[in-house]
Amino acid sequence: MKPPQQLSREAIDEFKAIYQEEFGVILSDDEVQEIAMRLLRFFGIINRPLPDNNDPSLT
Repeated sequence: MKPPQQLSREAIDEFKAIYQEEFGVILSDDEVQEIAMRLLRFFGIINRPLPDNNDPSLT
């Protein structure tokens, strides 16, 4: 699944609130967009299936 290109207004506001509660920092919409998109890309990468170790084409 490909991450969205833009976050919804609701997602931005929710992320801002969570970030402020956790870190005591108020982020701009642009900062939220950048941080959230990086997180989505990161979780997309770690969520990929592992290669099949029995696949002879990998050796």
